[in-house]
Amino acid sequence: MEIGKIGQLTINQHGDGANIVGDVTAPTPHQSGSAVHTQPEHKEKVFIVHGHDEKSVYELKNYLQNTLKFAEPTVLSSVAGKSRTVIETFEEEAAQASLVFVLMTPDDAQGDGRLRARQNVVFELGYFLGRLGRRSGRTIVLLRGDVELPSDIRGMLYIRFDHGILAAGEEIRRAIEAVAEND
Repeated sequence: MEIGKIGQLTINQHGDGANIVGDVTAPTPHQSGSAVHTQPEHKEKVFIVHGHDEKSVYELKNYLQNTLKFAEPTVLSSVAGKSRTVIETFEEEAAQASLVFVLMTPDDAQGDGRLRARQNVVFELGYFLGRLGRRSGRTIVLLRGDVELPSDIRGMLYIRFDHGILAAGEEIRRAIEAVAEND
């Protein structure tokens, strides 16, 4: 006896058990009138560049994985060294990245009181702009607070996330869509 439906799947009850009939491996995305609303898994290998703002790293990872359905992004501080130096680990992990988010946050105070992003963040931003191409849009800069930007990148577009990653979520999603449209 049929006891319910989820998308194109039918749940049948028989005796003391139940079975599901239909293709359980490939639900139809965004079926109207059903509980199935899967999004396609993004194929890009994501890398997150960051300074000391661990909360924003966590929020961005969570947003990318759980809302936009990316695989787990690479965060260098979470990667095992495997007897490699930091730069060797960075080069090997970065070589796999096809989409990069750079969190520029006010982590370092300068002598005159101005705030800047950590120097590793500035270095890695430059690395990815060179490797992936500035015009590709594959290096997405997220900016929080009053951060001094290196003069070479002034004029670049960036996404402000002063009110958190979720508040900037729609802009992040649109930036990713623009990358896909450029391909």
